[in-house]
Amino acid sequence: WQAVLDQPQLEPQWQQQLEHKRQQLQDDFHFIARLNQGSEGISPDQTRRLQELAMITWQRHFDDRIGLSPVEALRYSDQAPTLPVTEPLLADKPHHIIEHEKPKTYPAHLQIDMEIPEHLYNLGEVYNLSIARGTLSKEDRFKIQEHMIGTIRMLDALPFPPELSNVPRFASTHHETLKGTGYPRKLNGHQLSIPERIMAVADIYEALTAADRPYKTPKTVSESVAILFRMVESGDIDRDVFELFLSSGVYQEYSARYLQPQQQDDVPINQYLRNRD
Repeated sequence: WQAVLDQPQLEPQWQQQLEHKRQQLQDDFHFIARLNQGSEGISPDQTRRLQELAMITWQRHFDDRIGLSPVEALRYSDQAPTLPVTEPLLADKPHHIIEHEKPKTYPAHLQIDMEIPEHLYNLGEVYNLSIARGTLSKEDRFKIQEHMIGTIRMLDALPFPPELSNVPRFASTHHETLKGTGYPRKLNGHQLSIPERIMAVADIYEALTAADRPYKTPKTVSESVAILFRMVESGDIDRDVFELFLSSGVYQEYSARYLQPQQQDDVPINQYLRNRD
């Protein structure tokens, strides 16, 4: 408005620049929103654009420490700045870090082999928007995977009779992979039995199609089978078990009982089977 007052004859030019700026802001907002959804991988160019947008400064006129819970307030160890304060548009701040309450250690006989992240949580804005694929940070992923350790500890303490002695093992290996990249023990194909391989395929299919996960949209049957096939090709899961899963029709029975109607589409299973007769 000041430019219009100073040079009213150039108002069309100022108006055009204003409209261009508005459109740029809309584009930038939608870009950040797409990153936040995590539905696609983030490219190096997108990472650079995110960092450039994050460095844009603005003036904060409101106290960001009002209304915090006592636990949240403890994470602010510095003196509150005098308002207004100039800040980057997006930032990773010290109070975004939540530390572990105590060091995590596991009994050696449980054979836990998981990388423990330095922090319990990292809520940094740029940090989370920069996640290469999906919406889960390494801290989030560890917290999700940590449930398996609770399972192992609980079952390890129970006096199972001989005929149920495999229960702790079967209940704790469905996140392992044939190539040894799974958790919680990084077991490989030589160490995984047939029942454990079956559990792995079943668990992955259930997770892909589940509609009650707040961090993702449920996959359709065909999308889930395609992902399972890629995991076969990459050496994560057993090919024979996968093909039996399809040829037996088990996936159809499960889908009809537990999936939403819009998830239940057709799967050309022959394209995934070695023997297509």
